[in-house]
Amino acid sequence: MSSFDKVIGYETEKRELELVCDMLRRPEEYRSLGARLPRGALLYGDPGLGKTLTAKCFIEECGLPSFTLRRKSGDDFIREINETFEKAAECAPAVVFLDDLDKFAHCEDEQNNNCPEYVAVQSCIDDVADKSVFVIATANDTEDLPASLMRAGRFDNIIEFSSPSAKDASAIIAHYLKDKKTEEGLNTEDLAAMLSFRSCAELDSLLNEAACGAAFERKSAVGIEDFVKALLKTKYDSDFDYDSVSDEEVRKVALHEAGHLVAAEVLVPGSVGFAAVTVNDCWPSGFVRRQRSLKRRSHEITVSLAGKAATELYYSGICASGCADDIKRAAHNIRDAVCESGTNGLGFISIDRDMTPAEESAIKAELERYAFKVRDILIKNREFLEKTADELYDKKYLLRSDIDRIKASVNIMPVAV
Repeated sequence: MSSFDKVIGYETEKRELELVCDMLRRPEEYRSLGARLPRGALLYGDPGLGKTLTAKCFIEECGLPSFTLRRKSGDDFIREINETFEKAAECAPAVVFLDDLDKFAHCEDEQNNNCPEYVAVQSCIDDVADKSVFVIATANDTEDLPASLMRAGRFDNIIEFSSPSAKDASAIIAHYLKDKKTEEGLNTEDLAAMLSFRSCAELDSLLNEAACGAAFERKSAVGIEDFVKALLKTKYDSDFDYDSVSDEEVRKVALHEAGHLVAAEVLVPGSVGFAAVTVNDCWPSGFVRRQRSLKRRSHEITVSLAGKAATELYYSGICASGCADDIKRAAHNIRDAVCESGTNGLGFISIDRDMTPAEESAIKAELERYAFKVRDILIKNREFLEKTADELYDKKYLLRSDIDRIKASVNIMPVAV
């Protein structure tokens, strides 16, 4: 069993670190082929993705003496950096772990090139270059780290940690559910589609919130609705309290969100993981959460305009809440597209200055063109739209299995965009 088995997912990242571990445990086999042992690895990415846990597993797997450094206030920190590397060199081969390296210093220098803490780290890495001391570090952001520190020869392996994939999220959720009593028949695939791409820490916290909510209501087990409520509370600051809103407003929002969902599913089947109609600060609202990227900008623009288009099919001259943001998002995407490739003979648009009237006209024309396309998608898939809106209004949320069931009951008409 490998120490890396404690880390769920991130198979590519773990394989890269397992190779380094093997090199540190069996250096002669690599040197015999002329391979140079790496000096360091930097793991970076958003908080809560398991970088520190992975680094600790790396140290455990190596089986070498290790020394950990974390940022401390006061002038003694630079001395501690030097002393730590000296101790590691004395008992080499060894590992030095620099946790949250991007928080070691904060300088006025924009590139942090002259920060004494980073200068000390660079100097120490160079001093132990021929003494079999490996450095592993974690950071949330590499932008604050000087390029001279991140260069090859200091950190030979720079590994990005992204949010868990849908597959990894499923495994993480299954792991965290082991100590929770859940309702029989709980669909973990629905749960994964609803929660995928969150950090490991977020998933753990959210699942625990669901268990706390179920216990407060004196339930005998945690069910899917408890997970839905926990997601709405912790991530969207909303709930299902409809006392302050009219029934008609809820129906309009359901139709609006159904438009987004249908357009996304027609263009990229299986892309939507969850949808809900909620109340936020006494106002009806909603969202469609994707479990798969749309990838193409034309799809993003179309889906952005689908909520407005769906509402206007049934409510003449009325736009549900959220339309303004949707239109703004679509316009920004169109502007980016025109900036990259031009349109209608306009050529490139500079995004570093205000738009000219001609440029504004071009973007408005593109918005109109996409509006016709998305209207065509919804009209050709009217049955899908209406069934989705009705069920979203009645149930207030749709899981991935709900979406699949609705799709199986209608004829989907694909439309190219």
